[in-house]
Amino acid sequence: MSENKQILKYCPNFYKIINFNPLQEDQLSDKIIKIYQEYIFKIDPNNAEDVKEVKELDEAVAKYINDYSFRREVQKEIVNVRVKSTCKDVLKFFIEAIIKIFTNYQDYTTRVIYVSRWI
Repeated sequence: MSENKQILKYCPNFYKIINFNPLQEDQLSDKIIKIYQEYIFKIDPNNAEDVKEVKELDEAVAKYINDYSFRREVQKEIVNVRVKSTCKDVLKFFIEAIIKIFTNYQDYTTRVIYVSRWI
């Protein structure tokens, strides 16, 4: 099996992500999708850590496309990401930032519990 097909096996949302049509004024979504495409085909499919990161990235970008609330959160947080001059792989840095935002968002939204009280 070719490496690309093997990588796509780990990314079940790939076609949904690349076929997403954002609004014209939403340039960040296009950039995130391009970063996603570029990164997933750069990894080594035999490296377990890379595969885990790609699976998380696929889930995060799919959530970005499907959930408007999460999209707003990413757009708000990603502008605060600062790349240090000592950073060797900027692409990986942004991928890790997106995954971190996704993890924080999941933690926040799953911990908010609404208790309704019936009288």
